[in-house]
Amino acid sequence: MRPYVEANISHKSHTTIKYFLKMWSSVSETLIFIFLGVATMEGPHSWNWIFVTATVILCVGGLTYVINKFRIVKLTTKDQFIIAYGGLRGAIAFSLGFLLNESFEMRNIFLTAIITVIFFTVFVQVKILM
Repeated sequence: MRPYVEANISHKSHTTIKYFLKMWSSVSETLIFIFLGVATMEGPHSWNWIFVTATVILCVGGLTYVINKFRIVKLTTKDQFIIAYGGLRGAIAFSLGFLLNESFEMRNIFLTAIITVIFFTVFVQVKILM
């Protein structure tokens, strides 16, 4: 839609929309990470070493290894790192896990594993980059 919208609005409107969307994106990300922090501190967690460790290993690198077995054009190590870093620390996995029904018995284990993966990708992978 970008080519059609940009051609039909003024430069001032284009600038306003661009900065509004950047601001809305920053506010949304901030609210999600505040909610993540609150859920981390107050939520009932169920820690299972095997499940959490397997989840971190599979999410950070294991799944792309399995995918490469079936792809014609293989993902490089750099591609795998970008996928793991860019996609797993976001709010989608946390939101989907949080929306699980309260009566689902594995909900707390899932939320604990999701939060662990998010923290691993935010803190450990960032330290590797620096």
